[in-house]
Amino acid sequence: VVDGKEVLLLGIEYEAKLVDGADETPINLTNHSYFNLTGSPNIEGTVVTLGSKLLLPNDEFSVPTGGPVPHASIDTTQPFTLGATDPQVNNCFTKTADPTSVPIDTRSQSLVRDLAAHHPQTGIHLEVLSTEPSFQFYTGDFTNVPAVEGASAKGGRSAFCCEPGRWVNAVNVPDWKSMTMLKRGETYGSRIVYKAWSD
Repeated sequence: VVDGKEVLLLGIEYEAKLVDGADETPINLTNHSYFNLTGSPNIEGTVVTLGSKLLLPNDEFSVPTGGPVPHASIDTTQPFTLGATDPQVNNCFTKTADPTSVPIDTRSQSLVRDLAAHHPQTGIHLEVLSTEPSFQFYTGDFTNVPAVEGASAKGGRSAFCCEPGRWVNAVNVPDWKSMTMLKRGETYGSRIVYKAWSD
């Protein structure tokens, strides 16, 4: 209970080591949950604040190729509202400008807030915190999930996601690669915490 409100916490801790002969492997673990705080089929009206304004710009296939640079049209560290169609965001936001400073095990780092979101009508709040150097924020514009027994179909902007992890595409960029390469004798690790409450 915080300030008289019940706060739900969910923590995830990742740990990995190499076994059986491999000398190194690329690794970048995250949780790919989608969230809808609106009580309706889309995310319209959700107010979001991100933990960074710096992102890795994408190529035409949504693969980061350089950066970090500020978002072109939004100060993402200030509250902004998700509309019916805009803004469309599908980027890796970074909390560090130096990819070589990221240890393979980030669990000793402080938890830092990557995202704060709430919906004014439902009063539902969500925060995502992590020890990771970056997070992917996606407004779900290309979501296309068919209905299955017990669950309705999910279309574009039906939910958003915030995925803490290492820089997307780091394994293919020499200056970024060290944050994702686990070598024999090392331990990979990271922590993510989700906090949720309602007014």
